[in-house]
Amino acid sequence: MLLGGLLFIGLLLYVYFNYFRGSSDTNLLTSSADSSVASPELLATLSSLHTITLDASLFTDEVFLSLTDFGVTIPPQNVGRRNPFAPLTTVK
Repeated sequence: MLLGGLLFIGLLLYVYFNYFRGSSDTNLLTSSADSSVASPELLATLSSLHTITLDASLFTDEVFLSLTDFGVTIPPQNVGRRNPFAPLTTVK
């Protein structure tokens, strides 16, 4: 009984400190100097992506055409009420 109570109090403290206590770090939305270092590398990578070309003959290959689609078609479902927040009325 005592062990269960201690575990419950420990759980409450864990939840309090991780979810309900205010964060002291107010710089979550500001940029840091480290992000400017990666920017030239990122721009170089993005510019190299423009040189990539796709060979369209892949889509006419027999192996690609022999692939089978195992997708499942979802049947249409009934639509709900026009206004879901309107009060319910009884039909007599």
